[in-house]
Amino acid sequence: MKKAIMFMFALVLTLGLSSTVMAVGDGTGIVGSAHDFTDGVSPRGGAVASPDAWNTSGELCRVCHVPHDHGVAGQRYLNGLLWNRDVSTETYTMYNNTWSASIDNDQLTQPGGISKLCLSCHDGSVAIDRFDTYTGGGSSMTMENIYGGALDALMIPDGAVGALDMRGTHPLSIRFDNTVDVLLNDPNATAMGTSGNIIDVLDLDQRVQCSSCHDVHNQESAPGTNFLRVQQDIPGNPSALCRTCHIK
Repeated sequence: MKKAIMFMFALVLTLGLSSTVMAVGDGTGIVGSAHDFTDGVSPRGGAVASPDAWNTSGELCRVCHVPHDHGVAGQRYLNGLLWNRDVSTETYTMYNNTWSASIDNDQLTQPGGISKLCLSCHDGSVAIDRFDTYTGGGSSMTMENIYGGALDALMIPDGAVGALDMRGTHPLSIRFDNTVDVLLNDPNATAMGTSGNIIDVLDLDQRVQCSSCHDVHNQESAPGTNFLRVQQDIPGNPSALCRTCHIK
């Protein structure tokens, strides 16, 4: 009898915890977002019969991450974050102090860190199905092509493979150091939106990366945006996203 009571208690507790987890996750996170490649929905409404058919794993996270190395010759995991995708080998023209004299902080010569991982899809040079043990379908399976051209606006930079000029779009891989440039807020004390995260935890190397502005796993950080961490224009706080980092 005692065992039966304990079993029922454990069952109720488990169901209760499950309900709590489900409630907390409802409407947030990656599920149902543009980065959910299991729901058969095109991120931009492209005219494609089965937009996510290329994700033959049927898994949500595996398109980008895998918890066990599959022995891929390229050793994708060396790119960090248990990475499971091919990365771009393109050469980019970086936004740097040659282009903008106001940049006096240390910068990488090519995108690094998380930005390099984002560009494995978003520069349009790597087939979107080149993950896990799959070889990928070549240029016909790049993000630009697989969704019927509907994602041109999300190609970085400017949706043109070969141009790859970051100067007009994204200043990346620049160290966030307000001791060099006094026009930057304190990275050790300035919160990013309502996330509770301060600026310096967004990149382990304290560099401005894609993840500085975008929370790729949570479309609800700033509803109705492309995964922005902060709404750009908030009543009473115009250009809120920019002014999180910049003192203007």
